[in-house]
Formats: sequence, structure tokens, C-alpha cells
Amino acid sequence: MKLRYAEPGLHELDKEHAVCLVLTGFSDERPLRGLAGRVDWRLNGQLSRLMRDSFIDGHFTEAVLTPMASRLPFDRLLFVGMGARADFNEQRFAEICRFTFETLSRMHITDFAMALPGRIGLDVGLRQALRGWEDGIASAFPAEMIQQLKVCLIESADVQRELVEPLRRICRDLAERATD
Repeated sequence: MKLRYAEPGLHELDKEHAVCLVLTGFSDERPLRGLAGRVDWRLNGQLSRLMRDSFIDGHFTEAVLTPMASRLPFDRLLFVGMGARADFNEQRFAEICRFTFETLSRMHITDFAMALPGRIGLDVGLRQALRGWEDGIASAFPAEMIQQLKVCLIESADVQRELVEPLRRICRDLAERATD
């Protein structure tokens, strides 16, 4: 598994490329916030229109795959609903990670970019987030796919600094599991 980092700004995303950009959103949060809100703005409100037309509502484990317009360097966009913000906790975080990775695995997508769901440190603690992320990948992807994973983690510089060492360990652990 190869892991790289990007800042959540649109100019930084313009420098990235992956087959799929994964965005998450809460069912009771309008307009979209964070990375999803920035991407929606770049896509001229495409996600907002899908929500207004009730095609997307952000319910828990909703998954909508759409082709990406040429406005960002990704081929597809996968939107994953996280349910109501008040219901979001460590367990929901782990379930969303597992669901997201299972969805990507079923589509045979091993090259993707994503932010950790929710606000790390506020909605979910960093340790719990990393455990949920690692367990989600390990349970969703077969060993041969884990070895092929190319993941771009989109987080602020502050969060990236906290994630670098723990994620190096996670990548080593996942690589060991994949070769066992």
C-alpha cells in the first residue's frame, strides 16, 4: 500500500490524480462542508443539485458513484452518506470506513483519494479513527488488493503531522497481513 497526503484546498487537489475521489456528507448538514463543500463548489453545485432533487440525501451508508467532470483530476466521485451528525461516533466512523472500503473493493478501485470521515479530534478521536481506518481496509480488501492500494489522504497539515507516524505503522501492518 502506498500512501500520500494532500491538503484539502482545491489548488492542492488539482495536483493530485486518482481513479476515485471519495467524499462523505451528513444527512442533516446543508450546505455540504469541508472537502465535500469545496468539491461541490468546484463542480458548480452538482452535489447540491443532486441533494435538492433528492437523488442524494446523505443517509447512513448511502453510496452514489458518478463520473467526474473534468474540473478535478479524478475519474469518478463516490459520495458516501454518514447519516445524522448527532449519531456520528467512533462506532459509526468505523462502520463508514468499512462500508466505504467494501464499496471501493467491490468496484475493484485501488487508487483513490479521501479525507477521513467526520472531523478527527472533534467527532472522533485520532486513535479510534486510525483503528477504524485500518480495520476497514483489512476487512474490505483482499490481500492482493491491499498490496496494490494507492491512497491519497486529504487532510490539513496539522492532522497530517499527527497521522504520519501512526499511518506508517498501519501501512507496515497491512503489508505484513497481505503477505501472510
